[in-house]
Amino acid sequence: MTLPKNLTSRKPYEARFGRGIGKQHVPRRFKLGRVGVALGATVALTATGVVAAVAVAPPPAHNNHTVGLAKVGPIDETTGFPVSYTDTNGTRLEMCTEVANPNCIVGPLPTPGQPVSFPSNYPGEAFYSAANATIDAGNGNKALLTTGTEASFAGGTAKVGQQITFGRIRVRVSGLVDNGAYKVTHPFGTDNYVSQPGAARGINNTEDIGSLSPDGVFDQTLAAREAPFLKWDATGPAAPAGYLGDPTVNHAVTGSPYNTNIFRVEGPAGSFPGSTQQCADPTLGQSNTATDDCIETNLFQVQGKLATRAGVQVMKAIYQNRDTGHVMDLFAKSEPGQQLMVTGTGISQTSMRRDAKGNYFARVYADGPPPVDLTVTNTTDKPASVDHVDQSLFGDNVHISSAVYNTDSQTFQVTGQSGDPSSNLTLTGYPGVAPMVDSAGNSTWSVPNVPVPPSDAIVTTNKGGVGSSDVVVTGGEFASAQVKAAIQGSANAVQIGAPVSLDSTLSTGTVTSSAWAITSGPAGAALSSTTAPGTTFTATTAGTYTVQLTVTGSGGNNTSTDTYVITVSGATAVPVADAGPDQTGIIPTSTVTLDGTNSKFAKTFAWSQPAGQNVALNGPTTANPTFVMPATTTPTTYVFTLTITDTDGTAVSDSVNVISAPGVIATPDSATYKAGSLEWRVRGNTQYCSANNLLTFSWKKSDGTFVQIGTATPALALGVCSYDFRLRNTPTALRPTSAGVISIKSALGGYIPSTPFQLL
Repeated sequence: MTLPKNLTSRKPYEARFGRGIGKQHVPRRFKLGRVGVALGATVALTATGVVAAVAVAPPPAHNNHTVGLAKVGPIDETTGFPVSYTDTNGTRLEMCTEVANPNCIVGPLPTPGQPVSFPSNYPGEAFYSAANATIDAGNGNKALLTTGTEASFAGGTAKVGQQITFGRIRVRVSGLVDNGAYKVTHPFGTDNYVSQPGAARGINNTEDIGSLSPDGVFDQTLAAREAPFLKWDATGPAAPAGYLGDPTVNHAVTGSPYNTNIFRVEGPAGSFPGSTQQCADPTLGQSNTATDDCIETNLFQVQGKLATRAGVQVMKAIYQNRDTGHVMDLFAKSEPGQQLMVTGTGISQTSMRRDAKGNYFARVYADGPPPVDLTVTNTTDKPASVDHVDQSLFGDNVHISSAVYNTDSQTFQVTGQSGDPSSNLTLTGYPGVAPMVDSAGNSTWSVPNVPVPPSDAIVTTNKGGVGSSDVVVTGGEFASAQVKAAIQGSANAVQIGAPVSLDSTLSTGTVTSSAWAITSGPAGAALSSTTAPGTTFTATTAGTYTVQLTVTGSGGNNTSTDTYVITVSGATAVPVADAGPDQTGIIPTSTVTLDGTNSKFAKTFAWSQPAGQNVALNGPTTANPTFVMPATTTPTTYVFTLTITDTDGTAVSDSVNVISAPGVIATPDSATYKAGSLEWRVRGNTQYCSANNLLTFSWKKSDGTFVQIGTATPALALGVCSYDFRLRNTPTALRPTSAGVISIKSALGGYIPSTPFQLL
């Protein structure tokens, strides 16, 4: 077996391309019922101090469902993971957990040498697919591409209920031109980045899309884009039988839906001096003459084990009483064409019916309650796959015969029945409404005064049954929307001669005309317009005035009025400056808005600061200037003074305090440097989970100076804001020879100047 360049064992492979997702990853995901849809954006990680630019991914269900992953297989009862994933080419792969199998990439076992057993001796990660590539970027630098469909655990180690899967595309390139624009082409698309300046300049971007919440649902991973699965092309040697490739051998591949079966990085001239893998086409890259602006390879290390088992998963089980026992309806899924058998105490072995889509159904009878050993077995699998029907799956059969909402009476009426007459039925959303039960066992709920009906009627029982039905809507359509007048004014207390701007655009409905009028107050006031959407009020006489707005909409009787009261004082009235209430607990780097709108008789606004404060204010001559809260390691008070002048030039002032709340970094849970694997790792919790809260880690050298070893962004995982910093293949200058201390600094102000680390 030939190992690829720079690969002499499996351990360096794992170190290079990463193991698991760790707490540093921040997935973006919707969940629609039990189906998740990933957002079309990547996750930017900076765990090694290298920039991770955000690249735009194709949307889920790529290219009208013709590209990517197509189907997730049944859940394996033994491991809790899907038996397989199938791509849009129909290739079905199973997860490979055979640690000794050279054709598989898999994490180490907790007890090496012992048989794989879930969860006591099970790898922390394994793969359905993987396709990775490496390019010589010149001067000792590398470009790395990692793609695959991975199985792991939310806590990092094998544990029941923590299973997750996701699709990954990771790009890492070092030694690039500072702030350079780079285009990366790979089999699953083209992404654009801007490189980070500095000593560790380059690209470090990881996109993880999938079922990252351990909820037992794995179809969110179908939204990932690292599929269809790549496989070795027809050039020799051939892939091992039953596999898409050998992950220890570089080989050309096929399968890219965009016909880009390559890994290519293009950028400015001077990006890849000395690379042995510069692009042959001189037009690639940003220069038509330079040869060091583009590198590429068509060789990949591929893992993919063709699925040998279809598996079986019971999706639903319902029952209804019959005679002295129960009739049970079982619904299961597997691959099409399987032989599924139902067995259990008191039940004759029964074959399930099947369709061409992998759906299976059986109805069986048990004299007595549903048996606790009820089992569905896929006898086509060798060895057979088994799913024991958990009693918690069972529910009585609920049928809704009617669900009607009337728009005129605003009443909602639902009729339903259970297959178990002893069940207690409840209409979801209306737990306080008791049903009327007729002689046939039908329960009818009549709910009055329902302004908005539910889209579906759902009836549940105390026996676990659930039934749902669309709601039929009857009655007349709604009248056209009534208009509603609303006035927004710039001030309601002014001095003589000061204008007040009045606006009607907050009115709702389709407004066909507007009419303004001054309905009360002394003479001497005027409006700039009586029909426009906006108008200006001015008065030459002190007093209290009422301005009325009347808006008219289409149809009869479709008018509405609103009023606005303005108090006009004489020119000698004393102005009042109000800088707003003190603001506390402000997160560093957040935007703060000062509020002087409650000041009286202000013609001009001017905000100032004490000498030496020097915070940059945006709009210092407006009522609501803003500034960005500086990052400090301790709570800091910033003082701002508002000075207003009125129409005759009288000036008054008021001050406000704004107090910062720097982020708190808890003492790390662990801080280590592993000399054997050349890896720094620091894990712990922090107060703020934000993309702005970049944590910087520095090591105190023997001469007492601190040197930066990298950065990480904390992420929210299972309700905890945590960070997991890792630096693999540590450069020589950053390798300690004895235990010592590190510092941790937050971009939001938190700071731990000295915390010990272990040398392992």
